[in-house]
Amino acid sequence: MVTGSRRGLTVLGAALLVLLAGTAGAAIDVVLAGSLGVVFGVLFVAGCVLAATRVHPDDLLGIVITPPLVYALIAIGIGFAHPAAGSAGGGIKNKVISISSDLILRAPVLLLGFFAVVLIAVVRARHARVARRDRQRALKATRSRRRPSG
Repeated sequence: MVTGSRRGLTVLGAALLVLLAGTAGAAIDVVLAGSLGVVFGVLFVAGCVLAATRVHPDDLLGIVITPPLVYALIAIGIGFAHPAAGSAGGGIKNKVISISSDLILRAPVLLLGFFAVVLIAVVRARHARVARRDRQRALKATRSRRRPSG
C-alpha cells in the first residue's frame, strides 16, 4: 500500500514514493518544457513531505538521506535520457557538464525537500520519544499497582 500500514512505510517504501513523485514531475516537465521545472519541484517536495509523514518512526533517520539521493538519480537519469540543448552528440563530457549544471541550478528544490524532511523528522522523533516515555511510565505504574503490598 502506497500510504503505508498502521506501522508506516519502510525507508525503501518512502524512497520509492519520493522517486515516483519526482520522476512523474520530471517527465511532465520534460514533455511540456524540455527540462526540469516547476512541476518537478512541486511533486518532488510533495513526495518528500508525504514520505516523511508516512515513514515508520524507527526509520526517520533513514528518510533524511533520501531527498539528495533521489534528486541525484532523477537529475542524472533526465540528463542521460533527455540531454539539454547543446549537449546532444557532444560526448560524455558535455553530458556530465549538463547534468552537473542541472544539479546545481535546481538545488533550491533539493534544499526545500531536504529541509522539509529534516523538520518533519525532528518533530516526529520528538513526539515518538515523548510517547515512548509516557508508555513506559504507564507500564511502571501498572506493574507497581499489581504487586502485593507487604
